[in-house]
Amino acid sequence: MNDKTRLAPEEPFPEDLDTLADGEVEVLNSKVHRQMDEEYVEDGQPDPETEFRKEELDEELDERDDESQGESEKEA
Repeated sequence: MNDKTRLAPEEPFPEDLDTLADGEVEVLNSKVHRQMDEEYVEDGQPDPETEFRKEELDEELDERDDESQGESEKEA
């Protein structure tokens, strides 16, 4: 069953997160986290692909936070 609130490991994932808007990355992050929760409940552990996607999204969001903080400090 395809659930629009989760992103299963076999579903497509963007190769380059840099090209996505902040909101799109945040939605992907939410879907991956929900998928990971589901995998823990169903299988007792996350799928390696889901773990990889979470790590990639964490890095992207951290980079965007750092960039945002840098811009805020320039304005101050």
